[in-house]
Amino acid sequence: MAEEMEERASGDVVSDKTVSPEPEPAPVKVPDVELVVDGFGFMPKSPDGSGSNLRPRKLSKGSKETQSPDTRGSPCMSSTNIDIVRRFTWKTKNRMTVQVITYGATITSIQVPDKKGVPDDITAGFDTLEEYFQPRNPYFGATIGRCANYVRGAAMSVRPAGRVYMLSANRGRDHFNGGFVGFDKVNWRSHVVGNKVYMSHVSERLHEGYPGTLMTQLCFEVTCDNTIHIEMKCTTTEPTVVNLSNAQFFNLAGHHNGSESMYEHIVTINADKYTQVDDEGLVTGEKKVVGGTAYDFRVPRCLKAMLPKIPMGGYDVNFCITQGTAQDLTFHARALHPGTGRVLEVYSNQPGMQFYTGNRLPDPEKIVEPLPGALNADEEDGIEQGESEGSELREEDDGENGDEASGAGSEGVEQYGYVPLTGKGGTLYKKHGLFCLLPQNYPDAINHKNFPNSVLNPGEVYVHKIQYKFGILLGKYV
Repeated sequence: MAEEMEERASGDVVSDKTVSPEPEPAPVKVPDVELVVDGFGFMPKSPDGSGSNLRPRKLSKGSKETQSPDTRGSPCMSSTNIDIVRRFTWKTKNRMTVQVITYGATITSIQVPDKKGVPDDITAGFDTLEEYFQPRNPYFGATIGRCANYVRGAAMSVRPAGRVYMLSANRGRDHFNGGFVGFDKVNWRSHVVGNKVYMSHVSERLHEGYPGTLMTQLCFEVTCDNTIHIEMKCTTTEPTVVNLSNAQFFNLAGHHNGSESMYEHIVTINADKYTQVDDEGLVTGEKKVVGGTAYDFRVPRCLKAMLPKIPMGGYDVNFCITQGTAQDLTFHARALHPGTGRVLEVYSNQPGMQFYTGNRLPDPEKIVEPLPGALNADEEDGIEQGESEGSELREEDDGENGDEASGAGSEGVEQYGYVPLTGKGGTLYKKHGLFCLLPQNYPDAINHKNFPNSVLNPGEVYVHKIQYKFGILLGKYV
């Protein structure tokens, strides 16, 4: 024992403990979902410099003032004069990419892989902000409000007071998708919390004729299971009508692949009834049973076999979703493209879903005959606009894009054809090239007592949830 103490005192003792090497740095963990924020453009300035292109107008004698777009400026507005349009990009570990901009709270791009792992953009849109401003934009990817779809005669009676309000008539004599400057033409305020993006907007009282000041908040989130979550909440200062929706134009084969690939989709819709429409496409208040009709999608149906059965040139109908009692999210629809294997499922808490097959997108086979007499400069420039969703316009045909009109090759003869709608990457969006699955309340529900309630009262919260789930069919569809 004494010898051991002497050796320690001399300092010649070598410790038995070995020095362990420094641990290797842990590999950087790639997040399941990555969110990137950048800019997409700037809002145009209004003539008065206020950032809002709105001016008061009177609807009729004795009625109160509302607001309509000033034709001297761009038909859009900013929420509290925000100039920058921000873009948010989610990237998941499963190779899905989603982009949303604050203008119109619009989803501009959804890229998902096919069964071979090759991603492609499957939703319609434009490359630049200025293209989203154009009057012919068919609401591509935008948030629709205050009231989606039609309000017949642009008039509604809000109970319990029963007062009649006149809304702006932006589609003939009717009100459509929130009016001239709806939620799709607003630059929303935004902030980020984790991987969630919140957007907010205050719609002032009597804007587009709506009663009450409506406060709206949206939440966008993309999760690693390739699901887009959208939650919409509203509160109001007076009883008012609210029916929000999200207008995604899909083609699971790729937004650029046109009608032939759209016809290949196999669609399932969880509804045993649909709302009957008249010759003008407006609901009559009657609900029809889908059984034995071309509207029966309770079992998977191929659009190529179903579209010829529709006399109106395609589907543009609201389905009454079958919901369980006390059920939050309900399965609405499923779309499958067998060639790529991409599958889309739509879930929501809304009672209805509008199914639309792009019937009013420009039709290259429809030739517009010239009116008698010479055309003036405005008509030659195509200023005379039709419906906002790709209505066919008159314009001189210069032979571009291979779209020929009658009389092609004749010198000195004015030629007319459809006006193409050019989207992302120079894609020409045409009739039946895309389809929509829009969760919402029934159209014109405010004017039909037998439809679900669409009135939001002070103290209540309107909550609308949507989920777009994307997947892949690995086997062969039978």
